[in-house]
This record gives sequence, structure tokens and C-alpha cells, in this order.
Amino acid sequence: MPAFKPPESRNAANTMGAMAVLLGVSFVGVSIVAVAYSIVPSVGGYPSVVSLVAAAVFGQGSALHVTFLVATMLILFLAANTSYNAFPRLAAILAKDGYMPRQFAFRGDRLAYSWGITLLAAVAVALIAIFGGTTTLLIPLYAVGVFVCFSISQLGMVRHWLRVRGAGWRWGLAVNGLGAVVTAIVLAIVVYEKFSGGAYLVVILIPLLVGMMLFIRHQYAASAKKLEVRSDLVFTAPRRRERAVVAVDGLDRAAVQAVNVARSVAEDVRAVTVTEDGEAARRLRDEWERRIPDVPLDIVETPSLRLVEPMVHYLDLLEEGQPTGLEAPITFVVLPEFVPRHWWDRPLFNQSAGRLRRALVGRLHTVVIDVPYRRGEATPVQSALPLRAVPPAST
Repeated sequence: MPAFKPPESRNAANTMGAMAVLLGVSFVGVSIVAVAYSIVPSVGGYPSVVSLVAAAVFGQGSALHVTFLVATMLILFLAANTSYNAFPRLAAILAKDGYMPRQFAFRGDRLAYSWGITLLAAVAVALIAIFGGTTTLLIPLYAVGVFVCFSISQLGMVRHWLRVRGAGWRWGLAVNGLGAVVTAIVLAIVVYEKFSGGAYLVVILIPLLVGMMLFIRHQYAASAKKLEVRSDLVFTAPRRRERAVVAVDGLDRAAVQAVNVARSVAEDVRAVTVTEDGEAARRLRDEWERRIPDVPLDIVETPSLRLVEPMVHYLDLLEEGQPTGLEAPITFVVLPEFVPRHWWDRPLFNQSAGRLRRALVGRLHTVVIDVPYRRGEATPVQSALPLRAVPPAST
């Protein structure tokens, strides 16, 4: 409907009427010719009845026979393309209503619903791989899905007429009620006859999809309720202390830039390094105290070179040291990250920072800050460090 020009309902109805007439004429015509030439379906479904009818009428392998098959293929391509027009729109509507992930409502660079197109393509590839592209196995899935939609839509119209009761509602109720009964009977027959031939997948999948969408809706509603703000509240500046923890593995430009970012968000700033080499860490602390004297460096030694668990344990110890009765401060965990010039270099850098970020995102009273350092970027090394430089401390 949204794809049609105004008046949408009339244009859509005219298009569907023309499609129904063409489908009826084609089906009846193919059936008459098939009976006249005593054509029966092939074992395994290949060649198809349509191909056999065209071969009987035009001659096997003739130019008209080949043209007929090519035209049929193009029609099927067009039919498949309609799914890529309709499903992304449907997924976007469901996403806006909260029954699908919200990403499905976003348009890509080409103003298309890229997430819906990608999902549909992945499902199509999976079905072709599972059923080997055999149409006799895929058609039952299509038939069950189509007649489920037909039955539900007709029942929806029945409910509409019973609720609205506008002009001519009795006639509309009778037509849609008859349509609901007929499509439901066909659906039951198809499911019964083709259940073991693949229809069982749709019978199982549709309730699972409905359950999934209800679950998504419940999650969105629950999160919205948790994020809801009372209308009578007036918010002032918080009275909570804040501290920043900079995770470093050395003293370099990226670490210095991260320290300066931490200084801008909190007064209580400290750095921490996780290492299995205690001697190297102590040498780093000596250099750190000489060059960044106002930011203490804590060393977390671990027997195995792990980062996430020792870092989380370190943050827990910081919170345990909080005086009783005071509210836990917000801890800003600042992660310096080096940004390489080329995409093929990226797997070589920031993997530890990525693991730590994923582990800390859901932690209570914790905010993770990524501080990227790009090669060639103007850094605080030239500007900040000389201003903070002090003579080496005497031993």
C-alpha cells in the first residue's frame, strides 16, 4: 500500500484485481493445454509442467519454447524482487512499533532498508542451501506462508467490518468472511498434505517468530519503563565524586593523550597497568613518576598475561576502599587506542582494549571512554608535557 500513488487503496485494489485475472487466465489456460496434450508432472519436478506445456505447443527446443522459458524466468525474478520491496518495508513498520530490532527501521546510504534486505537474502540463501534449490520442496513453505497471510488478513477485515459497521458493511463482512473460510480450508489442506514435505518448518517457525516479536516488544517496553523520567522532577548538578582510571601498557603518545582526557573529566586521576613482568612495570613507574608526577601509576601483577579479570578486580578494590556512607563515585575508564592508517593494520592493534571495553560496558558506576590516537595527529606531547615537566626526583 505505501508504495502506490494516491489514492493508494484504489490503485492497490486495481492492481490486485488485474493480477488475479491474469493468474486465473494463465492457470486455466495451462491446465486446459496440459489435459489436451496428456501432460503429467515429471518425477522430481523437472522439467516443470509449464515447460512441458510450452514444449508441446511450440516444439521442444524451438525458439518460441526458449523464449517462453526465458520470459517465465524473468517473471519469477520479478516475483522474487517484490519480496525485497515488501519485506524491508514490513520489517521497518514492525521496528517502529517495537516488534523488531530498531535497526530495521533505518535506511541505508541508498535510502533502502538495508537490514531487512540483508536478513531476507540470508534466509533465502539458507533455504536454497537446505533444500538444494528444489522447487517441489520449497513451494509448500511458500504456500503455507501465503495462505496464513490470506487467512489472517481476511479475519482482520471481518473484525474491521464488525467494529466499523459503515456503509455496505454487511456485504464486505460476507465477502471477507467467505474469503477467511476458503483460505483457512486451503491452508489446512496444504499443511496436511505437505507437512512432512517441508511445511512443518513454517508451522514451527511462525509461532517462534511471533514469540520472538512479542519478546522484543516486551524488552523495549521494559527498558522504556526503566528509563522513564517522572514529569515532576527537576534535575540539578549531581553531588557525586568522579574519578578516572587510565589503562596503559607503556608511556607513549597515546597514553599521554588519554591522561589529558582523563584530567578534563575528573580531578581524581590515576593510571593502571596490568603485567606479568614486575621488574619492567617498576621501571615504567619510575619513568611515569618523573614525567607525569601528578598522576599515580598502579601496577597489577598477574601470573598469566590476562587483562580483563585483573582490571575488573582492580576496579572492585577501588570501590571497596570508598568510605562508608558515601555514594560510590562514577569511574571513568579511559582506554587509549592507536588508530592505524590502513584497514589491514587494524587487527594488529587495540584487541586488548576491545576486550576490556566489552567487559566494562555493563558494569555499575562505570563509564568507558575511548581515546583514539591517529598517526600524524597533533598530540599533547609537544604542548602539555613540557609545561608539566619537572627535574628528576632525587633518590
